[in-house]
Amino acid sequence: INDFKRTVGTHWVEEFTNFNQRTVAVTLLMFISVIAPTLTFGAVYGKETDNRIGAVEVILATCWVGVVYSIIGGMPLCIIGSTGPVIAFTKAVVSIAKNLDVPYLTFNVWISVWLLAYCLAAAFFDLTRVVRLATRFTDEIFALLIVSIFVLDAVGDPFSQVGILRYFDPNTKFNKAMKDEPEFNFVETALLSTILGFGTTTLIFTFRSFKTTSFFCNQGIRNSIHDFSVSMSVILASLAKELLFSGVETEQLNVPDKFEPTYQCCTSSCDTFFPDDCPDQDAAYGSRNWFVSFSDLNGKG
Repeated sequence: INDFKRTVGTHWVEEFTNFNQRTVAVTLLMFISVIAPTLTFGAVYGKETDNRIGAVEVILATCWVGVVYSIIGGMPLCIIGSTGPVIAFTKAVVSIAKNLDVPYLTFNVWISVWLLAYCLAAAFFDLTRVVRLATRFTDEIFALLIVSIFVLDAVGDPFSQVGILRYFDPNTKFNKAMKDEPEFNFVETALLSTILGFGTTTLIFTFRSFKTTSFFCNQGIRNSIHDFSVSMSVILASLAKELLFSGVETEQLNVPDKFEPTYQCCTSSCDTFFPDDCPDQDAAYGSRNWFVSFSDLNGKG
């Protein structure tokens, strides 16, 4: 109650009507900072969950959670979005759901219900105070684990068919899908994907280093380049691909043309994915329902 009084109960109206140049700039910064990783994480979710959760679902979730948290959480500049631990947890949940032979989305819904109960209990009893007992060493070890997972997934995981270097293998999913195209050359695709991937990473570190250099006329410009380093690097790499190498096919993010669930169904039962599970079908039957059934546990409730 006291937290509510200090946030929504006091400065809520003033903050919502505080429309000026600075708030517009911060809003654009928040949008650019969120949209790129949201699309990227959406693509990762699509691969890990067999498209049951994709870019559209991640954008929608990031949007409403970010807005609600900014309104009632008292920290409007806190960036809300998917993170590495959540992806790792999702991957484990998908594997467990397959082993139990239950639908992933329903299984994930019940996990979310339990998490909600735990979060409410933690908030009621103020259990977050125990975080101060965690040492910097614990935090660094956990961060190293997450970074290692993402570096392997980005460069080339030896235990799965993901990563930039995997494009050099003609038997990957994308190369197999494109092999019948007359102008497709998987070596060109692999080489360009590698250059763009490592080039984008190099640009990010280069732009971020401007903050501590003597380039440009003032520190404000250097700080802006540092803050927008990720967005500028992604935009430059995308423009380089579209303008200089438009004839080379590269794998794109799996974002539907319409704002609808990513999972497209082959039949009315919606237990198969279009077009992977029904290649002979011309069009999808429809998309899955936005709402997930709590009772659909394949008879294992």
